[in-house]
Amino acid sequence: MPKISEEQRQARRNQIVSAVWRCFLRKGFQGTSLDDIIRESGLSSGAVYTHFTGKEELVLAAISNYMSQLGGIFAPVFAGAPATAPIDFIHQMASAIKKHTNRTGVDLNRVILMGWGEAQTNPAVKSVISGFQARYRAGLADVMRHWQRKNYLSSDAHPEVVAKALFSFMLGFVAQQALLGDATPEALTKGMEALLAANLPQRKKTGNLFHVTRKPRLGTPNKKQTHPSGRQT
Repeated sequence: MPKISEEQRQARRNQIVSAVWRCFLRKGFQGTSLDDIIRESGLSSGAVYTHFTGKEELVLAAISNYMSQLGGIFAPVFAGAPATAPIDFIHQMASAIKKHTNRTGVDLNRVILMGWGEAQTNPAVKSVISGFQARYRAGLADVMRHWQRKNYLSSDAHPEVVAKALFSFMLGFVAQQALLGDATPEALTKGMEALLAANLPQRKKTGNLFHVTRKPRLGTPNKKQTHPSGRQT
């Protein structure tokens, strides 16, 4: 039997993993059988079994492959984050997600949503996904610390807390792309920019409750309010 190079071996594995993604999009994780994947790959069962022991390993390989490639695309964005303004960083992250998930002609947003569902009952899948998410969120927290040093972020803010909020924002972007199909990096960036510029109410803590008061807009005098009876307050 002729030997194949590592490059050829990896190309064959990628071919099989791509077949896994297409099958999952048509039938879902549970509805896809190993025979479906073999037929979709265009390879013999022996060729598939040379690289994978069964469906469980194929599921993990497909998800791990997605996460690994996404991490590689994120790496330069994170590397440049210390010199990048927050809004530009958010746009770059969203653009990286969109570019990655649509590059193969397969909507990988839908695949990863299925992965999130599978993670609820499959500990191995959960370990792969949660491991990547934990590293990604930790990376965001490091970015927040850089922003604090540049005064982009308040020194009173907790980097880990802000990272959780921004991470949730990005997860929502993936979900909207998969379910609604109309989320774009431009819309996400404009929405975040509007939120950051909004005249948000301030919270004053009293005991265990937060009382909300509206802060005046910059440049707007704090005019006295007139009671319906005509009395000023």
